[in-house]
Amino acid sequence: MLQALRRRWQVVPTWVKVVPIVVLLAGLSAWEQWDPAHRSLLAPAVHRLFFLPLFMACLLFGLRGGLICAGLISLNFLPALVGGPHPGGPGRLELGIEVLLYFGTAAVTGMLVDRERREARRLKEAENLALLGETAAAVAHELKNPLVAIGGFAQRLHRDLEPDHPHRPKLEIIVDQVAHMEQMLREMLDYSRPLELNLAPQALDELVEEVMGLCALLAQEAEVALVSRLEDGPTPTVMDSARIKQVLLNLVQNAVQASPRGGTVEVRARRQGRQAVVEVSDQGPGVPPEHRAKLFSPFFTTKQGGTGLGLAISRKIVVAHGGRLELDEARCQGSTFVMTLPLNGPDGATARPEGTARG
Repeated sequence: MLQALRRRWQVVPTWVKVVPIVVLLAGLSAWEQWDPAHRSLLAPAVHRLFFLPLFMACLLFGLRGGLICAGLISLNFLPALVGGPHPGGPGRLELGIEVLLYFGTAAVTGMLVDRERREARRLKEAENLALLGETAAAVAHELKNPLVAIGGFAQRLHRDLEPDHPHRPKLEIIVDQVAHMEQMLREMLDYSRPLELNLAPQALDELVEEVMGLCALLAQEAEVALVSRLEDGPTPTVMDSARIKQVLLNLVQNAVQASPRGGTVEVRARRQGRQAVVEVSDQGPGVPPEHRAKLFSPFFTTKQGGTGLGLAISRKIVVAHGGRLELDEARCQGSTFVMTLPLNGPDGATARPEGTARG
């Protein structure tokens, strides 16, 4: 029942959620600025009631909403803090402590709410992974053999036809679409199967340069410049180099495809404490706010012909290394994806256990 109520609440427009908070803030602020003869008696109660819209903002909008609400509440005390308290009212020290209490409450409550939401998203991703594993197994069983047969016969017919045969373009479409379906099937299986990593020390800057070379032709055809900014000296990192290369290829290719002609894709790699950080930035239109929450969800894509599994698989690989793959939402122009990897590998591991095979 709680899950049903939560789903219904999520579809409620944002302005409907904001209105009660604004009404409470406006009412309490008007009460706070009321007749000075009554303020000294009612101020303690009004100050406590300000926590009601503050908690509502934290629960609905997390840390950012709570801090904004705390700032709006604090505006009521600004004249007394700057110009001096009213006769019979609380002093500057008392008002200053109250303002700090509002911001402290907003920070703690907002961070707890944001953490709970992240945990809920991770749980949902785990549920999606389990469901996708069952679906992928069934799809693989039902589609693999027919696709192989269709693709094989289509390629043979395409090869045997004369170059000017009227049916040759139709066969090219069949071959291309079968290849696309086979690629989607492989990606579904990659996403659904558990990962087992072949860990070994690898210079991250060398891997970045290799990926830049592999993407050079794609960037040249798209008239996009590729730029790498690497720290001086190698950054040795314990990783499965083949899988991290897969992640970097996906990020750079996406950045090139998102960039306008004449744009630049920049890849930055650096060491940050005990972590290696790689940032891939483009100069495209960016990710719309309504798409950011679903960006790493399986089968979500805004690209024509995309499978919607590239970023989902990439995040799964990075998380298996004990790292993070995120969209930097603070950037105003284009998109920047940030991959963070521990230098010593997941849990400080330095080698793959014997007897295991890569997934």
